Amino acid sequence: MTHAELISWVEKHLDMKADNSLAPKQLEGRKAQKERITLAICSNGDGSDKLPLWIIGKFWDPRCFRNLNGENLGCRYRWNLKAWMTQVIFLEWIKWFDLRMAERKVLLILDNCSAHIRVNNLLELRNTTVRYLSSNTTSKIQPCDAGIIWNLKAYYHRRFNEKILMSLDSNISYPEKIDILEGYQMAVAAWTLDVKPETISNCFHHCQICSKYTRLPRVTKDMVEPAAEVISELESQIRRFCYENPMNIRNLLNYPDEEVVTYKPSDEDIIAILKEPAVEIPGHEEEDDNEELPKICLDDAIFMLENLQHFWLQQEGVHTENLLSIRSMMDDACRI
Repeated sequence: MTHAELISWVEKHLDMKADNSLAPKQLEGRKAQKERITLAICSNGDGSDKLPLWIIGKFWDPRCFRNLNGENLGCRYRWNLKAWMTQVIFLEWIKWFDLRMAERKVLLILDNCSAHIRVNNLLELRNTTVRYLSSNTTSKIQPCDAGIIWNLKAYYHRRFNEKILMSLDSNISYPEKIDILEGYQMAVAAWTLDVKPETISNCFHHCQICSKYTRLPRVTKDMVEPAAEVISELESQIRRFCYENPMNIRNLLNYPDEEVVTYKPSDEDIIAILKEPAVEIPGHEEEDDNEELPKICLDDAIFMLENLQHFWLQQEGVHTENLLSIRSMMDDACRI
């Protein structure tokens, strides 16, 4: 059994600053803070199969994606003018999902988001049976809302804050400026590496969604919410930023505007989307100010790996696994 859900972050450089005193509108001489992405997450009931994220952004061809192979991002990127989930993207997603299930027969549980159109009479799905949760249901029966999204956001914010603090320590100008690519990579890492299968399993059991042959464990609140040490670390990071009026962590991870993840396009929106993407879209005045990645040559890549190898050789403790990984990457690079 699988539950798919959407989350959206309305934030500058993919992070909502943890400060209640931030200006909610554009200040004179400053760009409005309009960066936004929407993530589509999906997992099976025991967390052993976390599907790659689908990330929806605002730009057809983000500058930061140039000079790289998108297949290596660990996610799938789609776009529209509002960076929201649409019925068109959802139909593409569910076809991809059904194909990915191969010969397995699965039950896909979807919430009542307006983009989640009824597909049973629309598509012939080979491996997937779709069931929709009732309208206005709460975290009592939605596994993603029961704690999966909370955990993903907490780990993402931790990685974001670590990046900012490292930039501050290195005296980098505008340390808060993290481009879309870095945000995507942090989101993928948080989902793939940080969100634990046990947490996902606990969220499903908390909502009593499981096989009838599975014995339900007693799931407590701390088993579905972000770990106490993660919350403590987030609070410590926020204190280091010295905000005038810092947000409560719960408010940060449950920011109301993030609940809006879809829309019904107007006729003008549909016409704009159907136009040739390379042509400037009327009314789409927001600029993609992300930087294009420089092309890295093979010699430079091997040189950087050698430096990384020397770094681990100089550290206290045993780092054999890291050194072997670097050696494997160097071998792969030499075969290119």
